[in-house]
Amino acid sequence: MAFQEEFTLKTSPRYLKGVGPERSVLLTRLDLRTLEDLFYFFPRRYEDRRQVKSVSELVAGEKECVAGLVSSRGLVRTRSGQTIFKVVVSDKKSRLFAVWFNQAYLSKVFLPKSKVVLCGKVEKEGDHFQMVHPEYEIPVLENIHSGRIVPIYSLTEDLYQKSIRALLFRLLKEKLSLVRDPLPPPVRKRLGLAESAYAFKQIHFPDDFESQKAAYERLVFDEFFLMQLFVQIKKNEIQRENSAISHAGGKEEVERLIESLGFSLTNGQRNAIEEILQDMKKPRPMNRLIQGDVGSGKTAVAAAALVFTVANGFQGALMAPTEVLAQQHFITLTQMLEPLGISCGYLAQGVTPEERSRLLGAAAAGEIQVLVGTHALIQESVKFKKLGLVVIDEQHKFGVSQRSRLKEKSGGSAHFLLMTATPIPRTLAMTLYGDLDISSITELPKGRKPITTLWTGEDRRGEIYDFVDGLLAKGGQGYVICPLINESGAFSPKGVLAAHQELTQIFDHRRVGILHGKMKSEEKKKIVTDFKEKRLDILISTVVIEVGIDVPNASFMIVENAEKFGLAQLHQLRGRVGRGSEESFCVLFSDTAHEESRERLGVFEKTQSGFVLANEDLKLRGAGEFVGEKQHGFLKLRIGDLAKDVEILERAKREAKNFILKDPRLERPEHRLLKAMLRGRFKAVDKKITVLA
Repeated sequence: MAFQEEFTLKTSPRYLKGVGPERSVLLTRLDLRTLEDLFYFFPRRYEDRRQVKSVSELVAGEKECVAGLVSSRGLVRTRSGQTIFKVVVSDKKSRLFAVWFNQAYLSKVFLPKSKVVLCGKVEKEGDHFQMVHPEYEIPVLENIHSGRIVPIYSLTEDLYQKSIRALLFRLLKEKLSLVRDPLPPPVRKRLGLAESAYAFKQIHFPDDFESQKAAYERLVFDEFFLMQLFVQIKKNEIQRENSAISHAGGKEEVERLIESLGFSLTNGQRNAIEEILQDMKKPRPMNRLIQGDVGSGKTAVAAAALVFTVANGFQGALMAPTEVLAQQHFITLTQMLEPLGISCGYLAQGVTPEERSRLLGAAAAGEIQVLVGTHALIQESVKFKKLGLVVIDEQHKFGVSQRSRLKEKSGGSAHFLLMTATPIPRTLAMTLYGDLDISSITELPKGRKPITTLWTGEDRRGEIYDFVDGLLAKGGQGYVICPLINESGAFSPKGVLAAHQELTQIFDHRRVGILHGKMKSEEKKKIVTDFKEKRLDILISTVVIEVGIDVPNASFMIVENAEKFGLAQLHQLRGRVGRGSEESFCVLFSDTAHEESRERLGVFEKTQSGFVLANEDLKLRGAGEFVGEKQHGFLKLRIGDLAKDVEILERAKREAKNFILKDPRLERPEHRLLKAMLRGRFKAVDKKITVLA
């Protein structure tokens, strides 16, 4: 084995005593490539093994730790070649049989009359107790696996709790001095946090659960604090590097738009518009996210921002992830803006070459003041004369590079407005969008009725179809949503093609249409138009209708295999109904036995608010439901939990803002270690940040 002169946090575990090259390869399966990785390999849970009983005190059916003497042992080989090793551990009153399969080497571990401690589930076999494959320990001065609170780790094949636990115990005993505290002592004391070294020791091998809690709080604080430092530094750099032409006038034109809408804005909409106008008056680019529930009126807010930029002599661009949604925005904005003398254009894949050429020329000349489209807007051929505002709807469906490429068409000086109808939990927004200002529209426009939601199984399908037919007879329309286009096997979820075939027979007196992502643009456009103009009664679709279709007459939705969808997506789908004056219904079909899916569907059935559902989704499914890994790899939390550690996150954010306010580039001597840790953690996430270069 190669000689390791000096250990650092970046040293490979192979140089630790008892590891070596072969075991270090096994450790890489868990991404444990350095000593630092080992320190941060936190337990997933703990077992309280502080109480070690005698054999006679054991209780059948419980997980117990027992101490006793080896009174006999034996190794049996079966005809099939297996080995069974059995040890009898006893006290003066009772006996315990411990059994292991195919572990013959244990005959050299359990010596006659030696004292052992066994931990496992106790079973009663006749007149004696039994444990199958218990953990064992030969008592020494300082036990690792018994007589204490014992850590349990998430492992993979060929790695075992005892060996990992022993490795971590040795690391903490011999190399804990490698851990340096990044927080200056006065700050740590003011915040009432434990020291770093103490936290690492107690998180792995706690003296008691109070010490484990103090360790957890410190390590979670550090994780969130580094993240918040990163987003604060990023926000500073964005503001310092880019300048925008401030918008001076235009408030009167915005008021004209609001008066022409034909409906009253909610307080949330008015507040969001006011925040946007204030941002756009500043000499730095606006970076704002509007999050609002399905149907909360975000488009009207975006229209006000577009009017404001046009009134100041600039152009606006709105990008949406699908043609259906982009088309809907184009129609809505044209109706709102053209009466005010603002010209609008639409650019997407389905546009003819002639129309595309005309649009490109008009946008470059400044003749089109608001250009709406899909990814087509970020193509190199698309140029603007004077782009002042970029609006991106359903922004989480675009990558960071796609969003920035549209903004770059203004030389980086355009104001930036992101919109999402997938409300983001407050903790996730603080972490993920710390470099953005956030406006939340929490209330729905007046007159919107709650949507009656029912989760049911196959046994009520006939009853539901009769109910739907009654709604159709009264002139209603509705959707049937399937998770797939085509079924792929006997146990596959229902596909739209099979559903279409089935429902055209069941509802043979109704007009049934079909819509999915593989259809050509013109086909999709015709189907959507037919549905809007009531030439179709039922539209069977994939999630392509998740956003963008606004049909006030649609009063019901059926979701097949509802367990295949997340809460946020179900909420988006449900938002396609309930847009008119009639009472609306959403029926979820699912006979799933999966516990988490049943919990999710139960929550959805009872909850109308997207903000409440977002928090439930975070608890049930984690941050991955809201954000793609490529876009935000830095959100892989080692220990923190965005659903439950809200208070720690808020403290970390406050402290990070104070740090960056006083020392924007972390140049003070007492902050050098923090800066080095930030560089190591986030340099790969955003190479443009000069502080981390």
